[in-house]
Amino acid sequence: MQSVLANFLAPLIGTAGAAAAYTPIAQPCQVHYEAQFPSILCIPNYGAVLPETFERTISSIPGHADTYGSTTVTDDASFQYVAKADFLIWDLGQAAKILGPTPSVEVMFEVENLPHEAPVYHPELNMVLFCPLRPPPSFYVVDLNDEKPKLSTRTSDPPLFGPGALYHKGLLYYCGSGTRSGNYVGGLYAYNATSGKAWPVANNYFGYNFGTCDDLAMAPNGDIWFTDNWYSYALPKLHQNNTIQLEPAIYRYVPATGLVQVISDSLDAPNGIAFSPDGRTVYMTDSGADRITPDNHALRYVAHRRRTVYAADVLPSGAGFVNKRAIFLSQDRVPDGIKVSHSGYVVVATGSGIDVLDKHGVHVLRVQTDFTVLNIVWAGKENTDLWMVGWGKVARVKWALEGNH
Repeated sequence: MQSVLANFLAPLIGTAGAAAAYTPIAQPCQVHYEAQFPSILCIPNYGAVLPETFERTISSIPGHADTYGSTTVTDDASFQYVAKADFLIWDLGQAAKILGPTPSVEVMFEVENLPHEAPVYHPELNMVLFCPLRPPPSFYVVDLNDEKPKLSTRTSDPPLFGPGALYHKGLLYYCGSGTRSGNYVGGLYAYNATSGKAWPVANNYFGYNFGTCDDLAMAPNGDIWFTDNWYSYALPKLHQNNTIQLEPAIYRYVPATGLVQVISDSLDAPNGIAFSPDGRTVYMTDSGADRITPDNHALRYVAHRRRTVYAADVLPSGAGFVNKRAIFLSQDRVPDGIKVSHSGYVVVATGSGIDVLDKHGVHVLRVQTDFTVLNIVWAGKENTDLWMVGWGKVARVKWALEGNH
């Protein structure tokens, strides 16, 4: 009986004798996932050589950028499968351990066609919460206590929303805004999901307004590191004070003293942030290709600007980092939310899906979606389900990769 690979190659090469000279860019994954073709594809040699007539047409619409699969490759018939696959694998040996034998990606809910962010898992309540980025603010709640997840909404007191969130010791901490007046006051906020109460933790830098407290991560010593950029200024009627007051930067907040200290101002648009399991490395995303112009606050996508994932070494004091280095350039749109698995793999929301990297930034696999993914979170009793939120939809990846607590 012919293998899936042989059946796949036959119409592409015409004759079996030409097989040695023809290497399709996209192929069935031998042994591990042949039966799941074309949902799961392998890309040998990272697709390093394309026929010279290839062309990737750039889309300048923020949140709806071009993709790897939208590249025109007229002289390789196999490339037609790339855009429709759920999983693209670059390193099959590592990918098989991450995906397990029967990986799947499924759209669970459809929501408004606008950005959704701040997915966070509350383990005691067994719920995923996330926020639509528009006033009036409210949460979406995915209840995981039944076999079939259920979606509902709730509002905190006062109303709270934002693009980044984390769980710590029974409370949820948000990068965002939570005010009774409805005015946008960016900063760190705490939320008790049981009582419904929310309150500010740090909402200014010596009287200056933060631009957009975007995402946050807790360091091993309990400090909260957070990113600040200008994206909220592109949302109509959000800022009462329409003057940008601070440059984009990364800060740390020290709960014991209230200190807010700038850590870095070297990124164009600092966005996602996460720590390695041992706390020695911090990963950051720069979404500078989604550009805000300071004069009119317009948002536009410029593909040749920064859309980079960085790694850096955390100082032993916990007060900052050194040796920042670029480890990955987003293959679609910009890198946004970022998380790290229990085993050290780096997972990044990058346009129409997520990319999985090893700790050095080497690309292992991609999970593809039919919507723009902005942020991600692990959830569930076994902490292996990855939830993705973004433009208009909510999806879940079921695989073997365990999240880092």
